[in-house]
Amino acid sequence: MVDQPTIFFGVGATKSGTSWLYRYLESHPDTHLRSIKELHYFDAREFDEHGYQLRQLNTRLKSLHVALLDCPPENARQISELKGQIADCLDLIALHERPEQDLPAYLGYLNKGRAGQTLIGESTPAYGLLSTQMLAQMAALARRTRFILVLRDPVARLWSHVRMNAARLAARPEDVQPRTNRIFWRFGRGRHPGIWQRSDYRSMLERLSAALRPSQLLVLYYEDLFTQRAIDQICSFLGISAWPAPFSRPVHVGVQATMDDVQRSHAREWLAPQYDYVRNTLGQVPSEWQSNMLEVQR
Repeated sequence: MVDQPTIFFGVGATKSGTSWLYRYLESHPDTHLRSIKELHYFDAREFDEHGYQLRQLNTRLKSLHVALLDCPPENARQISELKGQIADCLDLIALHERPEQDLPAYLGYLNKGRAGQTLIGESTPAYGLLSTQMLAQMAALARRTRFILVLRDPVARLWSHVRMNAARLAARPEDVQPRTNRIFWRFGRGRHPGIWQRSDYRSMLERLSAALRPSQLLVLYYEDLFTQRAIDQICSFLGISAWPAPFSRPVHVGVQATMDDVQRSHAREWLAPQYDYVRNTLGQVPSEWQSNMLEVQR
């Protein structure tokens, strides 16, 4: 009988290297991860958003079919990858189409195609917004469940998130900077609650700490992530063998937009409570955080 695999959940934070980490784990010989990184299964359950997720998935499915039709027939590897992504997308659509199904259907999705690998799972940053009750339910899914939260310098994470949203709305590259500025100042006036929620490291850490045993949660810093030391720590935590990481391979590189000194000063003030909480709770923080923390304290 094959031993039950460990279940891995990447729970954020948004714009903190979660895609790069997932792609690393996806390529690891001890893991079986589906090609879709963010399943949004538990946030859809908690917030009744299966309909929204189905619309997103069907849009994705259409794009994959177009890419498959456009793929040159001699590119066998890409064709195979696209067919695998389409199959994964169809399976995930089926999962969201029947929200009355219980958790065994979700586990069936994660396990489908597994050939003895010891780790399954997913990485959905939105899970950092889940209630303590839902996180506890996830933690009890298997004998071994592991959660990873990656934190990035709050000001840098905010600016990256704002730039991402601006790029999605911009019709032309030259529109990105003005849209970024507009979203940033609207955020400062209390708008864009989704960005605020993802900037609230304190709430994320409090809910995760309340729902999980210490052995189930690993908190890392984005600024330390792209090192073999961090990767070895992750592999040990997940119970998989040490494996080299492609540190030179970028994933989801953000569009360019410049934060000026006035914006940076305001962002430091808005996010000062997050710096204080992380430092007081976790202790030492990366040097990249300290300049913003010191500026706030002056």
